[in-house]
Amino acid sequence: MAKRHKASAPAAPVAEAAPVPAVATDVAASVEPSHAAAPDAPDSSAPPADAPTPEASAPAAPVAEAVASVDSAPAPVAVPAGFLPIEYIGRRATHIDGLYGTRIEWASVGAVRLVPEDIAAKMLKFNRDVYRLGEYQGDPAPALKGPVEQDTQRQELDLTIQTMDKDALEAYARTHFRQELDKRRSVDTLRQEVARMIDQFGAP
Repeated sequence: MAKRHKASAPAAPVAEAAPVPAVATDVAASVEPSHAAAPDAPDSSAPPADAPTPEASAPAAPVAEAVASVDSAPAPVAVPAGFLPIEYIGRRATHIDGLYGTRIEWASVGAVRLVPEDIAAKMLKFNRDVYRLGEYQGDPAPALKGPVEQDTQRQELDLTIQTMDKDALEAYARTHFRQELDKRRSVDTLRQEVARMIDQFGAP
């Protein structure tokens, strides 16, 4: 007896996907990912490109102070023609030029007096321990004595020195020039030393 084959049941039909509603599609399209790059917006806090910066518009403080100091500095006083300002730096409290015969007086160490250029050049060259070039402060040029009067005063001083003995020469050098003499030397040698002191430091 022949076997009957059962007919297999037909497969169930596959359910079709439901169409997405149009409203849902519009909502999805309107939602952008949170990490998407947004276009660069201009920074409202930044100054315009052509606006000057505070550093560029204001001068530096040291430069401004230097300019102000130059503007406020007094103008230098012109030295009278034919003279040079000479400062006395010797040992005596006061000084009168006897070496060069000008009889110009310096009232104190550090005082500055005007001296004729030719004599001032000699002072600066040969008497650097007594004189140096000073800063002119506007003092008037001194009235110089005539050569005859100058020569007469020096001759009288030389005659006085020639009459001094050792004790007198020693006292003269100590009193007027604060110098000590060696009395073991001859009186003529001491007289020459005192004469050189007068030439170097000036007549007392």
